[in-house]
Amino acid sequence: DQPHAIPSHDQIFWFGDLNYRLNMLDAEVRKLVAKKQWDELLNSDQLSKELRRGRVFDGWKEGVINFPPTYKYEINSDRYVGENPKEGEKKRSPAWCDRILWLGKGIKQLSYKRAEIRLSDHRPVSSMFLVEVEVFDHRKLQRALNFTSAAVHPEIFLDEEGELEL
Repeated sequence: DQPHAIPSHDQIFWFGDLNYRLNMLDAEVRKLVAKKQWDELLNSDQLSKELRRGRVFDGWKEGVINFPPTYKYEINSDRYVGENPKEGEKKRSPAWCDRILWLGKGIKQLSYKRAEIRLSDHRPVSSMFLVEVEVFDHRKLQRALNFTSAAVHPEIFLDEEGELEL
């Protein structure tokens, strides 16, 4: 058996550092982050725009983001890189690089949040879902398949006089 391609599955979850940024000047991003104006920032979010336009992840969904951008932090700190500029430091505006998307029926997102773990320049995101799945009883399925197979290929017999017996 060959492995199935990702799109062939009924329900798919895609998560990680998707590396999308905000199309906005750094100073404006930082001002809106300080004011916790997530909706205004998300209007300039590359992934949100592309999802709305159907250009990427067509048909996929993402939950409501109501947490601060997840990137780029000074390690072991709550400060975004660039708040206290350092010599030779690459300037990065805060952004929601870390995302969780899903595709399929029977999926309900219960939560979408970020964790305040300071071990990286990213803050990890997490989500909880309620997912409806089909569960098959393999014995019942096999019996049904055997019954169907028998109905499709009936046995035909001739009696002693050459008449058909079904």
